[in-house]
Amino acid sequence: MNELSLSSDAEGLNPPDGARTGAAPLLPNRELLLREIQAMRQRPLAEDEAFLIVVNIADTKAYDDIIRIFGYKFADNILGIRLETLDFLAAQATLYQVGFWSVGLIFVPRKSETLDGFLNTLVENLANPIICRGIPIPMKAGVGVCDLKKGLGSTEDLLQSTYIAGQAACMTSSGWSVCNYELADDHRRAFSLIADIGYSLTQANEFELCYQPRMDLRSSRCIGAEALLRWQHPYLGPVTPNEFIPLVEMTGLMRELTDWVLSRAIYQIGRWQAEGVDIKISANISVRNLEEPDFVRRLQAMLDYAGLTSRHLELELSESRMFVDPYTARNTLDALRQMGIGISVDDFGTGPNSFAYLQNTPANIMKIDQSLIFAMKDNLRNQIVVKSMIGMAHDLSMEVVAEGVETRETLAMLAKWGCNCAQGYFLSRPMYADEFSAWYLRNFPAGGKG
Repeated sequence: MNELSLSSDAEGLNPPDGARTGAAPLLPNRELLLREIQAMRQRPLAEDEAFLIVVNIADTKAYDDIIRIFGYKFADNILGIRLETLDFLAAQATLYQVGFWSVGLIFVPRKSETLDGFLNTLVENLANPIICRGIPIPMKAGVGVCDLKKGLGSTEDLLQSTYIAGQAACMTSSGWSVCNYELADDHRRAFSLIADIGYSLTQANEFELCYQPRMDLRSSRCIGAEALLRWQHPYLGPVTPNEFIPLVEMTGLMRELTDWVLSRAIYQIGRWQAEGVDIKISANISVRNLEEPDFVRRLQAMLDYAGLTSRHLELELSESRMFVDPYTARNTLDALRQMGIGISVDDFGTGPNSFAYLQNTPANIMKIDQSLIFAMKDNLRNQIVVKSMIGMAHDLSMEVVAEGVETRETLAMLAKWGCNCAQGYFLSRPMYADEFSAWYLRNFPAGGKG
């Protein structure tokens, strides 16, 4: 739960929340704190010091557990209960409500006061458990700190960075953490990427697909290619999928982005067939796509429009991403398999529930993550792990693809263990469509053995 949004609230006090019982304090809101931060930054502080302090009363990740065990009333009252034991804060400065379980203040040390002393006192008090029905409940609290004389960027960015520092401090031994001012740059960059993706999809040269060959280890022929998405941002330059895909998945743009990828991959299949490149293309989709009620219909419409069947298309799902709606996702996967579309579990071996994911996903292909393949070199234990994965997949009637093959020795071991296919820099780097078809026709002429 992301409890901090830097959009402006109404001026003055926060309105009462109907879900609260009255124990939660009525504090000045975030908008007023932003104004005080701005005013403090504009003052000539000379040798005086001023610090923005954000106190996260508890780790918000525990919210659901607290509701389940102690009920909504207690969860809603935690902030008020905790602040009653931190009355020295109100005597020090005005408190502002930053989030559901967090408050902020401007700390200006008085004579004989130090920041370290103030933080130590605060953390010691936060370490005391909260009492519910006579039961002491420890809370993972954290404090974020920003030096307003050194902080760069906008007022909103400083508050955001300090809040994030407080959340991170919940897991530290000290209980407090100085904000990383670079987080403000990261926040701006992420927002810029999200804002630009929709428009970039309409432009001709920003998003492109390149293709990495998949080689059959028995025939030594290229039988497929993985479509890899590339984004050349007009101002930020190349942006990797590892950066922008998680951002897209938090928005409603995953549908549009996946449709863009699939429509172009399907078009490329048809174009390559006309050129004599008869291979399968695999494309990554999000688990969020499987929860869209019309995903199968849209995909079938793309194939019909291109005049193609499903035998040349494979969809890859990252094993590290979990379903929000498993029932709908499973029905979608079943429908895709009935269409004849291959389903592969990508990045296998990296998630916390690898085998449960494999058990509950009707996939017919396992792609062993490149980190496990990299680790095989001169490492007997990792070799045994990969060999066992290959055997298990075959017992489940699944094909196995090894990703990240970079040496001849690794390729030889995989072939010896019965791995079906491999891809990686030793075999070929990703190529754009025209380069790929030229490479394929040069190495695997019609009727030849390659």
